[in-house]
Amino acid sequence: MMRFNLLTVLLVLSLLLNGFFLGGYWMARIKAAKVTSSAQRVNEIARQLHLTPEQKRKFRELKSRAINIRRPYLRRMAKLRSRFWEKLISSPTDDHEIDKIIHEMAVEREDYQKGIAKIITEFLNVLNQDQKEKFFEISKDNKILKVLLSG
Repeated sequence: MMRFNLLTVLLVLSLLLNGFFLGGYWMARIKAAKVTSSAQRVNEIARQLHLTPEQKRKFRELKSRAINIRRPYLRRMAKLRSRFWEKLISSPTDDHEIDKIIHEMAVEREDYQKGIAKIITEFLNVLNQDQKEKFFEISKDNKILKVLLSG
């Protein structure tokens, strides 16, 4: 009887693990199908905004600059967050040092936002009024920023 219960438990456990494995596989496959390449996203935005070849070139150039701003920013912020948590959990906590790190994080974020705003402004300057209106419509869903910053 005990042997039968043990086999039943092992069989159920095996079925559950296989179910989780298959579920994970299908979820990963569905997500991979939704992901498109950076070039495809740029082309989709260019199509929606009816960009000229020159505007499209400018968009790609600005996208590259945005990525070059974002990557170092993310690295610096990761280091600051790490320092923040180290100071937060240390004994005794140093409130002055924590405040200093929070200030550094705020300055980093401000510099990053200013850099991205400058890039967006540069792009807006090459668009006509209809394109700008469409840009703002698309931007409501952050689609433009996702394309601009992905890479």
